[in-house]
Amino acid sequence: MNDKVLELRLDSISPIDGKYAESIDPIREYLSGRAEWLTCAMVQGILIETRAEFGQATNEQVREVHGAIKKVSALNMSKLEAEVTKHDQLAVIEEIGNFVSPETKALLHPGTTSYDILDTARSYLFRGAWKNALRPEISKALNSLSDIAERSFDILQVGRTHLQDTSPVVFGSMISGYAARIAERAEKCDSYFKGLKGKVSGIVGTGASIDMVIGEGKSLEFEKAVLNKLGLEPDYTSTQIVQKEALADVGHGITTLMHVLGDFSEDTRKMYSSAINEVTSRDNAERLGGSSADATKNNPINWENMSGNAAIVESGMRILYEMIQTDFERDLRGSVQARYQPQSMMAQVYESFRRLNKSLPQLSINEDVMARNLEPVRNNPSEAMVAILKSEQWIHPKYGVGHDFVKEIGKRAKKEKRSLTEVALEDVEFSRLYEQLPGTHQRILQGELELYTGSAIEKGQLNVKYAREVAEKGI
Repeated sequence: MNDKVLELRLDSISPIDGKYAESIDPIREYLSGRAEWLTCAMVQGILIETRAEFGQATNEQVREVHGAIKKVSALNMSKLEAEVTKHDQLAVIEEIGNFVSPETKALLHPGTTSYDILDTARSYLFRGAWKNALRPEISKALNSLSDIAERSFDILQVGRTHLQDTSPVVFGSMISGYAARIAERAEKCDSYFKGLKGKVSGIVGTGASIDMVIGEGKSLEFEKAVLNKLGLEPDYTSTQIVQKEALADVGHGITTLMHVLGDFSEDTRKMYSSAINEVTSRDNAERLGGSSADATKNNPINWENMSGNAAIVESGMRILYEMIQTDFERDLRGSVQARYQPQSMMAQVYESFRRLNKSLPQLSINEDVMARNLEPVRNNPSEAMVAILKSEQWIHPKYGVGHDFVKEIGKRAKKEKRSLTEVALEDVEFSRLYEQLPGTHQRILQGELELYTGSAIEKGQLNVKYAREVAEKGI
């Protein structure tokens, strides 16, 4: 990368465009100012192409405009807006006009308003960004998570509720649960992005100006024909703008998707901690130096970044909700807000999933540490003992129901630093019951917690199957 580009990035206010620019470069094709300018020009080409179908332009004029669109410059359009037209869509028309005859230029923008072009172009670009950039990264992550899960169905991990150790979980099933949650959010986003619409209905949305140019009573047909070429449905509730509830749905979808990724990242970050140490990153462990002060610390850099990004993405929702409101047919508040969101939110989600896809292949499971962390629960299978006693409908003559018995015995076991079952077997009533228990239940109480995982593996396999199906849909 040349120094001029690096200097430009140093001057950028947004860190996503500065420090992390390379991470989002592939999605610029859909979310950048350049992408927006060029897509607005493309929409003008589709408008004149459709005019020809309605007998309002010649095939030669269509070829002339399409040829011009290949030559137009986003930079020139930007300069024209700043120095000449003081209006973005007039700048698009002027730039196309530099490459076509005056007669053809006069056919551009046929009764349309700027937001026929801009809202339609943005819906088209946002859907493209989801389908062609974001969704493939999510599909890649789903397959990687599924691979890790399938390799880990034989690994037991201590369960944790309220940050306290309890009965075990299957590590692969835990991973598969996150894969399924991300997959479910991705499917919701598929639907939300599909719901983005466009409009070609004139300044107040009545279509009157379109009728004047294209022909009386033809505005609905013309609008549908134009939008069909872009794969969009018309927003028949449109005023001068496409209504923004669908953008809020998109924002909600990617925000909840990002929060699920954030939840996974936060759990991984804690497992990465010195206190738990159940996972690590092979590349970080080899590199070290994640701290400016401690040269040997192996910091969970990517996981902390992904976790922190969830709040940044969520912050964009305030803008998307506000965009739903407009004074009558249009005002400029939404125009300002639409320059920022959901583009920034999408870029942040994209960067996070690219980060995830770099991190997952490096994720290393410290199985020996997982086994060591589970050992105290093997010696104190209190929740399993309560469940087994409930299954027997057992009541202790002194302590009462099984939960109360385990609570009292547990206090003694902890105080004496002995195993729960060892202490419990000193109680005559419990010892008599224990001899009658099924062998599997006895083995669980002796610490064979591999027998106490219920349907976790079956659920995990179902989650993997679902995640892979969703991943395949997005490829």
